Amino acid sequence: MSVEHNEANPQVNPLVHVIAPVAAIAATMLARRLLNGGYQRITGHSAPVPKDPSVSFSRAIAWTALTAATAAVVEVMVYRSAMHWGERS
Repeated sequence: MSVEHNEANPQVNPLVHVIAPVAAIAATMLARRLLNGGYQRITGHSAPVPKDPSVSFSRAIAWTALTAATAAVVEVMVYRSAMHWGERS
């Protein structure tokens, strides 16, 4: 009862190539809003704007690293979910 599955080149619905990027952008924007809102709720201050010269360099780097890592994780999750949804048997 072995089912051969070619994981290196799965057959994916072409619509996934349109939906996944749009969904990834929307999910990333939502994640950033949630991060900014969470930062404000926890600290009582607005999230740091890395381009603002009054924000310390270390704080700007830390915030940028956190938001970039979060965005990357969200993007991977969306793309993997879309690929799984769009796989053809």
